[in-house]
Amino acid sequence: MIPPEVKELFENSKLVSFGTADKEGNPNVVPIFWKKILDEDRIILLDNFMQTTKENISQNKKVCLSFWDPDTEESYKIKGDAIYHSRGPIYEKGREFMQSKKKDKTPKGVVEIIVTEIYTIKPGPDAGKKIA
Repeated sequence: MIPPEVKELFENSKLVSFGTADKEGNPNVVPIFWKKILDEDRIILLDNFMQTTKENISQNKKVCLSFWDPDTEESYKIKGDAIYHSRGPIYEKGREFMQSKKKDKTPKGVVEIIVTEIYTIKPGPDAGKKIA
């Protein structure tokens, strides 16, 4: 479901913006460095400092990611449903990913995002167009 061009930009982006909201709709956004596409429909984000984000996910699973290339203006928005893992197979995949980059680091948890929609948000006539 995640198109190749979206995967490529996601993997090459140093940071992505991760938006959540609590049960009343109060928004929160944080920058995410530790991230990985798990498979065709899932992304994982590693938790090192999440507080409000973790609490929001427990109240409202609807989340949004945004990332871009400032040089080309290529940019995407991914919407999905989030599940927070502090143990189990998804947590272990996140831990292994982090330790493949920094052997002495361990995440507090792993956010699994099941992708439901993808949009291009590049400036121009297709801005906001759903692509998956």
